[in-house]
Amino acid sequence: MPKENKVKSEIITAARGLIYEQGYLETSITDIMRNADVGKGQLYYYFDTKKEIGMDVLEQLDQEWRADLIGEILAPQRPATESIKLMFEWLLDFHQEQDHYYGCPIGNVIIEMSNKDEDYRLLLKNLIETWESALDAKLMQLEIRDTDISAEYIISTLQGAIMLTKLDETNRPLERAISKLSTQLNIV
Repeated sequence: MPKENKVKSEIITAARGLIYEQGYLETSITDIMRNADVGKGQLYYYFDTKKEIGMDVLEQLDQEWRADLIGEILAPQRPATESIKLMFEWLLDFHQEQDHYYGCPIGNVIIEMSNKDEDYRLLLKNLIETWESALDAKLMQLEIRDTDISAEYIISTLQGAIMLTKLDETNRPLERAISKLSTQLNIV
């Protein structure tokens, strides 16, 4: 990787960690510079504003989720039951690997920024709608007829459980939600 791209990548990585741990609004340019070990000139060579950094962080997360969750786990060719189980495992694995319970990197920014910045809101809305659409396709394959079980319901349940995981400082709320959803979907 050329040095220029490496520095920009280090800035994004530092910002991503800080935004996940302490939130976008609590993350300062100084925090990002310190964590990326770059000076003001280097940072402003790549980014004009903190918002640009934040948008790059979200675009990186968006690309990862689209590749991993939408493109791989919920891929059209994968059987529905397998897809949904893998989605649950993917979410649980991520949260089990964390040293602290910071919540969902996407969900946190939705809560914090969606009513403060239209660019953030639209990017996040598009990602969630893409997730819902891919999950809806899987539910159709399972011939789920219960109108209470929708992609929106599943995503809301998971995001709520992740929020409670953050509050409870344990993965139990997420584990219980996944268990209940698995039973409701008959994919135990």
